[in-house]
Amino acid sequence: MNLFDVYSLWNIEPVRAKGCHVWGRDGVEYLDFYGGHAVISIGHSHPVYVKAIQDQAAKIGFYSNSVINGLQTDLAEKLGEQSGYPDYSLFLCNSGAEANENALKLASFHTGKKRIIAFSGSFHGRTSGAVAITDNPSISRRGRDLRSRKRIYATA
Repeated sequence: MNLFDVYSLWNIEPVRAKGCHVWGRDGVEYLDFYGGHAVISIGHSHPVYVKAIQDQAAKIGFYSNSVINGLQTDLAEKLGEQSGYPDYSLFLCNSGAEANENALKLASFHTGKKRIIAFSGSFHGRTSGAVAITDNPSISRRGRDLRSRKRIYATA
């Protein structure tokens, strides 16, 4: 089986990382300026992060959101305190695409409107709803047809 060709790949295979640097399989060191998906803003291999992951993995690696998870409750309380919005609700999800998809749903539920404004040429993710508002033909066959729909596009 081959990997699905989602993105064009850079000819770099990071095999080690520390702080703001990554090292390729060929031993070349790079300053890591990558700001895309799944980045860790505290830097790579931070000792506090590594210990927290090791400690948690030794207890339980993952479990469903369909049961009580004290870690999630604690996080919500801490974020509420730090942000100054303790009465708000926190929705935890796995990706930006999932966050965008749910933001679209919440906006629709809250406003009762069915139309949205999306930026031309932007990327919103690969879930159904996110792809539906992306006008990039390389992501969606329908992308080239979105301008014909009754939507308003702002240019970035």
